[in-house]
Amino acid sequence: MKPVNLQLLSFLIFLPFVISSLDVRLPTGILRGITANGTERWLGIRYALPPIGDQRFKAPVPVTKRSNSIIDASQFGNACPQPEDASLNAPIKEDCLFLNVFRPQNTSSDAALPVLFWIHVRQYTTGAASNPLYEPSQILARSVAINKPIIFVSINYRVNTFGFLASSLVSKEDLNAGLLDQRLAMQFVQDNIAAFGGDPTKVTIWGQSAGAGSVQAHFIYPPSKSLFRAGIGNSAVGPFKNSPDASTFDKPNKPFSRLLANTGCSFGPSALECLRAVPFETLLNISNTMVLGTLNMQLWQPAVGPPGSFVPERASRRIKANDFLHIPYIGGTNLNEGKSFSSTLQNLGLSGRAEDEAFVNFIGHLFIDNSTITPDVYRAFLRMYPANDTSLDAPFNTGDSLYDRATAWYGNEMFLAARRLFVGHASALQPTFAYFFTEFIPGNDPARGVAHATELPLLFGHIPEVASIETDFAQKWQEFYINFVNDLNPGEEWPTFSKNGGSLLQLMRDNITVIRDDFDAAKTAFMNTNKILNEFQK
Repeated sequence: MKPVNLQLLSFLIFLPFVISSLDVRLPTGILRGITANGTERWLGIRYALPPIGDQRFKAPVPVTKRSNSIIDASQFGNACPQPEDASLNAPIKEDCLFLNVFRPQNTSSDAALPVLFWIHVRQYTTGAASNPLYEPSQILARSVAINKPIIFVSINYRVNTFGFLASSLVSKEDLNAGLLDQRLAMQFVQDNIAAFGGDPTKVTIWGQSAGAGSVQAHFIYPPSKSLFRAGIGNSAVGPFKNSPDASTFDKPNKPFSRLLANTGCSFGPSALECLRAVPFETLLNISNTMVLGTLNMQLWQPAVGPPGSFVPERASRRIKANDFLHIPYIGGTNLNEGKSFSSTLQNLGLSGRAEDEAFVNFIGHLFIDNSTITPDVYRAFLRMYPANDTSLDAPFNTGDSLYDRATAWYGNEMFLAARRLFVGHASALQPTFAYFFTEFIPGNDPARGVAHATELPLLFGHIPEVASIETDFAQKWQEFYINFVNDLNPGEEWPTFSKNGGSLLQLMRDNITVIRDDFDAAKTAFMNTNKILNEFQK
C-alpha cells in the first residue's frame, strides 16, 4: 500500500493562562486542545501512569492525581516500543499510554455525541494511533454532512514484548497487558468523554486486523461493567491467530525462553525482576531483533492464562458456547487477505515435493508452538490447496503456485474462517452485519489484489489522486459506519446476516449488493472444526 500524503496540521498558538474555548477540564488537569482540518482535537492525553520501572510488563494504572494545571494537548504522545517506522509519526518511548479525542468544529460540551473508539492495527506487535492514515477529519466531516456527527477517539496500547510478554511467571493480573491497556482507555472514555461533548453510553469500538481482533476480544472477555454498546471488526483475526497457554512461551526456543537468554536473565522467581532491570534501549533492541526475525513479526500472541486473567480460556470455546457480549456487531473480510502475509514464498521457483514442503513449513511457522499440529492436518491442506490451481485467490491468481496456495490458505484460515465462526454464532443472538470487500483500488499492486488493509484509506478518506474514482464509494462506506455508530444499524441496504440464511454485503464500487456467504465453505468449515481449532490453539 502506498504512503498516504496528508495535509500538514496547522496549530493554534495560545498564550499562557489565556482561557481558550478548547480548554477541557478533567479531574487530572485542564487539557488545551487545537483546531486543525475542520476538527477540534486533544492529542497525547495520558490515560495511565507511565508503564516503566517496576510497572514494566504490569497491568496499567489509571491516573488519579487531581490537578488544575493546564496540559498542552497539541501533539501526539509517544508511540509504544517497537521497531522504527516512519508511519508512527511520534517518538518511541516506554512511556506511551496516551489517547486522542477529535470532534467536529464548534461542538458544544453538552452535545452528547456518539463515540467511535479506534484500536490500531498490526499483529499485536507494532503500530500507533499517531499514524497519519488514522487521521479522522474526513470521517468527522462526513458525519456532519449527513447530520449524524460523532466524536472519534484513538489510543496507543503496549505491543510485542512490552505488551504481550507471556510466561507462567507472569501474574494472572498482568497477562496480556496490551489488552488491559485498551480496556483502561475505554474506562477513561466512560469517565471523561462527556466533558468533550460525547455520550459515554453510545460508544462503538472499531479496529482492523489485530485491532479488530481486539474488538472481538472485548466482546468475548468483557469486564463486569459495560464500556461500549457495539463493535466493528474489519478483517478480525478471530480474535487471535494463535493463543497458546502462557507456559508454552517458557519452552526451549520459545519467545520467553529466548528473551531470557538474550538478556542474560535466568528462569525462576526473579526472572521478571531481572527483565525490569534491563535498560530500556537494551531491551528494545533485543525485542526488535526478535520481532523482525519472526515470520510476519508475530513473535508474541495473546496468551491463555489461569482463571482471573484477561484470557482465561481459548476464544473458540467461548464463541461455540455463545459466551460473549450479545450487542450489535459489524464484521467482514477482504478478497485477498492472505497476500500481504505470504510474500516470503513469492518467486521461489519451487515445484513438486519441494513446493509442498515449503507450503507445510510456512503453515507450521505461523504458530508459537506447532508441535500440536498433526501430519494429517498438513496433508489435508495440501489436498485442499493443490499446486497450480488457478482458482486460488482468483481473479488475482498470479501463476506463482506456491505463493497462490499460501495466500489462499492464509486468507481463509486467519480471516474468513475466523469471521464465519464469530458471525455465525453471533447472528442468532444479536444484530450482526457482515461484508465482503472486493474492490481493487487503482494504483495498488495487482499481485496483491484486494489485499489486507487496503480499505483503510477509503474509510479514513485519504484517497490518492490515482484512486479518486473511489471517493463516492468511500463516502458510502463511511456513511454505513456513521449510521451504525449513531443508530446501531448501517442502513436499509445492509441486511442482518441472519436474513436469507447468511447474507453478506459485497462492498465494491458501482456494485454494492447482497451476496450469499457460500464461497470456500467446505474449506472454512474444516478450519472451524474442534480438531483444527485445538491444534492451532485458537
